[in-house]
Amino acid sequence: MKNLRIVLCAALLLVAVSATGWAQNASKASILGSPHDLQNDDWSATSGGTATGITTNTCFFCHIIHKTNTNRSGVATTESLAPGYMLWNHQLSSTASYGVYSSDTFTAALAAGGVSAPTDLGGSNNITSPTVSNLCLSCHDGTIAIASFYEGGFGLPASYSYWNNGHGNSLGMYTGMQIDNLAKTHPVHFQYTSALGTAIGMKAPASLNSVDGAGAVPLFGNAGYLECPTCHDPHNGSTIVSGTVYPFARLALQNAENAASGGNCTYCHT
Repeated sequence: MKNLRIVLCAALLLVAVSATGWAQNASKASILGSPHDLQNDDWSATSGGTATGITTNTCFFCHIIHKTNTNRSGVATTESLAPGYMLWNHQLSSTASYGVYSSDTFTAALAAGGVSAPTDLGGSNNITSPTVSNLCLSCHDGTIAIASFYEGGFGLPASYSYWNNGHGNSLGMYTGMQIDNLAKTHPVHFQYTSALGTAIGMKAPASLNSVDGAGAVPLFGNAGYLECPTCHDPHNGSTIVSGTVYPFARLALQNAENAASGGNCTYCHT
């Protein structure tokens, strides 16, 4: 009986710890009604055309559960070209080049931490080595239509349909949300390791998989890579903190900003 009590207490502790970890992440259902809920947009075969009904699951715009050789309409697909990573369904760009962030401070920091400089993610837009940042850029870089899927059907809009989410009728990402020059953004696709953090006086990440150790601010590749979704949770929707819009902020960073102005930055930049 004593052993049973010990096992039950341990199980309850594990549940409590797990619940705490999950509570640091937004529910996937938070995407519903957000700008990433593409089933709520108007889709038409021609620019300015009559909107057609969308009957798909909102997840299928980016992810697909099964890939086959033909879609449900009997049309051949390009599923053999699709990356398996995260069951990704939106086509990656074949033309993009994004550049790389560089500054004296950043270069010196990487050298001090023994970390290699990031490379142009345009070279990772392929099925063998896409990064999680490439998946974000597959919509946001503006070089490919939003309705560009490896696996069609499933109630998705027809390939190369126009979309209108209130920002104008377009094939690709509207201008205000295009991200195609990573030389002018916070650097991504570099290894944010404990050695780097220590060398430059930043928070040392707790593991190679997350800054906090609980997955609330994740790192990727099982190697500590900081990528777009380290700071942005694509399922969280846009939030407003003190009058400022934070698009798809990680919940932990959103809470840090609520606690102190600039808290989302000082979460890592101590």
